[in-house]
Amino acid sequence: SSDLSRRSRQEVGTVGRSVHDPAMAKSKNHTGHNQIYKNHRNGIKKTRRPRQMSMRGMNCRFIRNQAFAKRGMKCTPEEKEERLAAQKEAQKRIEEKKKVERAERLKELAEPKGKK
Repeated sequence: SSDLSRRSRQEVGTVGRSVHDPAMAKSKNHTGHNQIYKNHRNGIKKTRRPRQMSMRGMNCRFIRNQAFAKRGMKCTPEEKEERLAAQKEAQKRIEEKKKVERAERLKELAEPKGKK
């Protein structure tokens, strides 16, 4: 009789339900119930931004060159003033050169084209 009852359970599925019973199907695999509440209990915070960007994954030749360039830029306040003065002089020369080129270009445009 135990073999018969075991076999009948296998055929039926579970005691009292048939194999093709639609009540057996499970459709809900996940739920977000209570998750919003739990997340907001301590507040949703912005991530902290690092003070300095990580050099990890950067081109090591670039990083090395950048370090040397930074060291080369270091100077005293007197040197800084000299560099600023030189920069302003160079800017003036460029402005004058641009003025001359602009005047020449306007002169070229103003001249009537010669007939062939």
